[in-house]
Amino acid sequence: MATRTKNPTATRARILISAGEEFRRFGFQAARLNAIVENSGITKGSLFHHFTGKDDLALQWLQETLPPLLDQQWLSPLKDTSDPIQTIKGLLREQTRVMESTSAADFTGNPLATLITSIAPSDAALHQAMFDLQQQWHRALSEALLRGQQQRMVHSAIQPAEEAHLIMSMSMGLELHAKSSGFAVIPGFLRSAIAYLDTLRPA
Repeated sequence: MATRTKNPTATRARILISAGEEFRRFGFQAARLNAIVENSGITKGSLFHHFTGKDDLALQWLQETLPPLLDQQWLSPLKDTSDPIQTIKGLLREQTRVMESTSAADFTGNPLATLITSIAPSDAALHQAMFDLQQQWHRALSEALLRGQQQRMVHSAIQPAEEAHLIMSMSMGLELHAKSSGFAVIPGFLRSAIAYLDTLRPA
């Protein structure tokens, strides 16, 4: 039987870590509170002391855990980059490197890609949290491409906001596709993604 800790902050942090692993691996709908409780080493009563239920747990995890992750993986590298295309290439290479260095059984992937497909339309708060994160990502990409145009590193004819949507779709779609079709698709994806990004250079 799990026992309560006298440190509520540490307990809450452990719950969020365990919840994150469960959400990333199984998605929101299939995530199991019992598994989160067991992996956290706490009681179910302790979980409900900190969170009202799975919706509340998922929402707080999204709001507290994903923004710094998104910032580390995409927002900070894109900020003030002098060559956004080269930066985006590097970010996609790193994404594929992480995927290839992780066993298929242990791979959980980008939580934005995993969770967006498992949240019901009625979960308005969760959808809004996901939308806010995607907007931040989209804005960072759009602004980086626009700066690239101003510095003549990106073709003047492209629409930064439209290309940003495509790049996001590529990144998230790769992980969903690799989960269903296997990691053998990764090298071909990376070659095609790099070739596409080269088309965004000035002629």
